[in-house]
Amino acid sequence: MPTAPFTARIDQDLKAELEQIARYERRSAGFIAGQAIRNLVEERRATRELIETGLKLVEMGAPALSSQDFHSWLEGDEDAAFPRA
Repeated sequence: MPTAPFTARIDQDLKAELEQIARYERRSAGFIAGQAIRNLVEERRATRELIETGLKLVEMGAPALSSQDFHSWLEGDEDAAFPRA
């Protein structure tokens, strides 16, 4: 796959850590940064697809929890079962 240059400003301490990781893995800092960016993009794409799928299901009438039920479960007992819609 062809590549393109990309410039970003990052904190000096973060850059030093990135360079240390790159040396340890015998890769360039640019390669490690590229992997991290790819992982972030893939994670965000997957999250967006899940949200879009969930919204479509709700629009089609799929069972859904109210925000109140969800928040009550979230703030409740650690062992509480997930509520049913």
